[in-house]
Amino acid sequence: MNRKDVLALWKKASACIADEITNNEEFAKKIGSIFEASSVAAVSSNNETSNSSARKGKRRKPAKVNPFFLLEQGVESLKEGLEDLDTEELKDIISENGMDSARLAMKWKDPNRLINHIIEATQRRSSRGEAFWNTGSEKSNHSK
Repeated sequence: MNRKDVLALWKKASACIADEITNNEEFAKKIGSIFEASSVAAVSSNNETSNSSARKGKRRKPAKVNPFFLLEQGVESLKEGLEDLDTEELKDIISENGMDSARLAMKWKDPNRLINHIIEATQRRSSRGEAFWNTGSEKSNHSK
């Protein structure tokens, strides 16, 4: 099976799952519990490996805040959540989410500059691919 066939099948399967999550609350809860269990297992395994073995190199600590989750609640919520963090914790977020490929932000010392960088990068990544989502409102706007 070639890549195009696999991609087409994956799109059909994911559309089917998305429809079922939308229409079937019991199915949505089951899928949600799978993701919750997976994230708990991932967090516990990360804690075990970081506590049990010596850290190699200069790796940063895990981020205390998920900027994408806060952005879902609004830009002001994201900004408020980031303002509570110190410079090193902000750099942890940038590092964990790959928001500084040139590694320039790691040299910054101004928390406001880091906060603005995180907000811009989070918004930019969150809006990627929006042109490819089909919504009913877009169809009605184009037909007028």
